[in-house]
Amino acid sequence: MAQEPLNLTRAAYLGRQGIKFGAILLVALVVGRTVLTVGYGFYKTMFPDPPPPPTVGFGILPELRFPEQTADDKPLSYELEVPNSRLPNFGDRAKVFLMNRSSLSLLADQRAKQIAADYGYVFQPTILSTSTYRWTKSQPIQATLQMNIQNFSFNITTDYLSRAALLTNKNLPTESSAVSILKAFVKAGQELPEDIATASGTVSYYKSLGGELQPAVSLSDADFLRVDINRFPIDGNKMFYTPQGDEGALNGIISGSLSGQDQVVAVDYHYQSIDYTERQTYPLRTVSSAWQIVQAGEAYIARKGTDSSAMIRGISLGYYDDTEEQDYLQPIYVFEGDNGFMAYVPAVDPLWYQTAPQE
Repeated sequence: MAQEPLNLTRAAYLGRQGIKFGAILLVALVVGRTVLTVGYGFYKTMFPDPPPPPTVGFGILPELRFPEQTADDKPLSYELEVPNSRLPNFGDRAKVFLMNRSSLSLLADQRAKQIAADYGYVFQPTILSTSTYRWTKSQPIQATLQMNIQNFSFNITTDYLSRAALLTNKNLPTESSAVSILKAFVKAGQELPEDIATASGTVSYYKSLGGELQPAVSLSDADFLRVDINRFPIDGNKMFYTPQGDEGALNGIISGSLSGQDQVVAVDYHYQSIDYTERQTYPLRTVSSAWQIVQAGEAYIARKGTDSSAMIRGISLGYYDDTEEQDYLQPIYVFEGDNGFMAYVPAVDPLWYQTAPQE
């Protein structure tokens, strides 16, 4: 068949056909790429790549050190009543942080005495050990300050509950003022670390009955205010817990019958700094296995509550802030229930804990 000669009409026709099929090809490529991109994104949404394994950069961790307990410290049984009857899911890993241990410096004695003087204890201390000093004073009430001169944690106790005069002429501060008063008391002798200084704190009301503190229903019914300040939460939502439950690493009792520093009639402050830049991730045990530990009576009971059977209504992931120094800040599962019940279970997979030596 003879080839049709190329002329202007033929060239124009071929040009138009080339443009048409080129446009169709271009649209097909754009649409195809879009379909492939959307399809791949949907596939990755439905079947995402597994995350990298936990870093476990600190190696095997020491077991958490909870205070020793007996059967009398624990409920006889445990029941679980959580929303939708479903255990929460906190993921497969959590952060573990390095904690900075303190050391006894050459100037510790001088520094401790200066702190004590700033708190109103000007006499020479009684030296209980190489790291523990005790001061006393008798005005305006009998008071004792005991300090660890290695890390400058301290507690102050007084005979405020036996002072009837403190129950008259009460002028208790507002809750926000009470938190500020306690922080200012500590800051008079030493700087508050940022994770304590920025924490909001909680305030509870107490009254004196028979020489003992009992909860009060309102500010007007209270003789004293209790302030508890824990560190600012990890990631903004994982709270810190001490061996006594949510008792603050810094806590104190405020009186409205005294003024100035004397308003603070009891203080307990323990603090070990955390290196928030030195962190690793560790796999978590399942919440169901933690619940089995609670059921078996093997959890640490921070608060027993008032019932022989503990009704648990909430589970959260938090961090254990020991009153004694520890090497790492580790996560715990916190079980909370009626009448103040609270229990802890170490949250890290037990494969990453040191095995205690057999005796």
